[in-house]
Amino acid sequence: MSDLLSTFRRRAQELIDAINGSGGLRATVDGLRRQMAESDRRRTIQKARSDLRSMDRQIDEMITAVGVQAVGLHRAGRLTAPELAPLAAHVIELQSAVEQQRQALTALEAAAAQERPEGRHCAQCGHELPAQATFCPTCGAAAPGAEQAGFCSACGTALRAGAKFCPRCGQGVLR
Repeated sequence: MSDLLSTFRRRAQELIDAINGSGGLRATVDGLRRQMAESDRRRTIQKARSDLRSMDRQIDEMITAVGVQAVGLHRAGRLTAPELAPLAAHVIELQSAVEQQRQALTALEAAAAQERPEGRHCAQCGHELPAQATFCPTCGAAAPGAEQAGFCSACGTALRAGAKFCPRCGQGVLR
């Protein structure tokens, strides 16, 4: 009986040693702990990066707000910081130039609209539209004057007003 007990003890110890050995359970648990620690570090780094991006956005928004206030004070003649006055004046000059450019663009677009030949043209890009076009084939904008009843629920094709079936897939139009 003592032989049997000693054999059992020896085998149990061999099993425990195998489990705790280099490739055993202890190594697996240690590997999992290292992976979990690395994952926690990565998660912490990502959160820190995200927090920094959020703070950077807040700083940018505050800088913009300060700039808007400085330009407003300069326009009102109440800006007391002499180092900001040239910057505010430059912003006002740029705003004026932008407004002039917008007016010039509007005039150019009006002249281009008058020079177009007869037919329908896209209001977005000016491309000539085919007679039955619902959308501009160049930019995808809705064609002027094209009545639409919506879109086909099966394939997404634009439907004309009063359509009972989709011209592309034949699906019945839901009303």
